Amino acid sequence: MKTVRRKAGRKVICLDTTFLIDLWRNRNSYDHPTVALLEKYRSETFAVPSHAAGEFLEGGAIISESRLLEAIGFLRLFNIGAIGLETAEQYARIVSTLRRRSLLHGASKPDMWIAAWALEHGAALASRNEKHFKNVPGLRLIPY
Repeated sequence: MKTVRRKAGRKVICLDTTFLIDLWRNRNSYDHPTVALLEKYRSETFAVPSHAAGEFLEGGAIISESRLLEAIGFLRLFNIGAIGLETAEQYARIVSTLRRRSLLHGASKPDMWIAAWALEHGAALASRNEKHFKNVPGLRLIPY
């Protein structure tokens, strides 16, 4: 697993599971919003938290072993971000804050792990699921 290292002057953009699925399904469509987003931010560093990578790979694994291997190859195009104690701390803070404010309803636990990773790394999050992430304090969303 590659460590995500921010290059001087570059921002990190975190890609959620939905982004990966949309990009995979439309990888040959140069006018799709996911492809346009990658092009627009091409000078930035794109990263996939390991939780998002696992969710994405699950979709391939359920279809077939060969699809899983294709999905693994696809993910190798991106930096994969490890989950550590710092991410767990961010996750705990996010979930407890949203729970206290009664805003956790509808938010999936894997999405909150993805948000935690993005916050830990000061990354913006590319997602079309704004409703899943809109209540996370401090999270910068890049909708598509």
